[in-house]
Amino acid sequence: MTTDLAFTFLGSGAPPVSLRRAGPAHLVEAGGSKLLIDCGSGVSQRLVAAGHAGAQIDALIVTHEHSDHLVDFYQLIVSSWHQGRKRPWRVLAPEPALANMRGQYEAFARERALRIAFEKRPDATGLEVVFEELQQGPVAGLGTLAVEAFLVDHKPVEPAFGLSLSANGSRIVFSGDTRLTPSLEQAADGCDLLVCEVFIDSQMPVTAGVRSAETVASVQSYHMTPAVVAGLARRAGVKALALTHLVPPGADTAALFAEVRAGGYAGPLVVGEDLMRLELPARLLRWNGAAIGF
Repeated sequence: MTTDLAFTFLGSGAPPVSLRRAGPAHLVEAGGSKLLIDCGSGVSQRLVAAGHAGAQIDALIVTHEHSDHLVDFYQLIVSSWHQGRKRPWRVLAPEPALANMRGQYEAFARERALRIAFEKRPDATGLEVVFEELQQGPVAGLGTLAVEAFLVDHKPVEPAFGLSLSANGSRIVFSGDTRLTPSLEQAADGCDLLVCEVFIDSQMPVTAGVRSAETVASVQSYHMTPAVVAGLARRAGVKALALTHLVPPGADTAALFAEVRAGGYAGPLVVGEDLMRLELPARLLRWNGAAIGF
């Protein structure tokens, strides 16, 4: 069965710690190219569990500067070198995120030099990083995988980006972290698969000492609720919808599914789980040994 474009959920979670869901990270494959989107907590382990390795990644795109999307950057660099990576990392991100990752990289400069000198591995090139500022428009250099970045609205965190990912006639739109915004609606129009963040407001009660009513309202204001996501998918006429970056990560997924249906989206719907792989154009979902058409 032909697979022209594949999307793997490496981490479908968010800042709260979850044994079920690692931090935000996703893998896109097409024509031999491998693009990693974000590098949240646990990304190196999830790559290996999915049958890949950091050593194989062609480029990393970090969508915005929030810590849950870049906290494992340096671990990814070092673990990939231990896997035998022999080429520099290509890292694209908005400037605030780049500043954070440059800081991580420089903070370990002495440790890195000690490793290189003492361990005497054959090649240290895999520890090198080429940082590029992510801007609106095409991202070149990924072969048959066409990538276009577009601005979304995650203020006060800005800039923040969503991504359109295409290969051989199939197109996936990745929302990134955002409130509902015209740029996302436009990008999602008619896409084969919309992979969208979701803030499950019905499962985020006020909890003394953890989150106030003001906290819940503030966090909700720069994300999308199930009803908002459902309306977006319906209006855009997406051919399938998948949910990721679940807030809270321990959410009741059956209830979430029901909320999206109640919001008016009746098309194919997947609530993402870590290590789940979606393949286009076959519309095949692989997870835990199962193969399911969506």
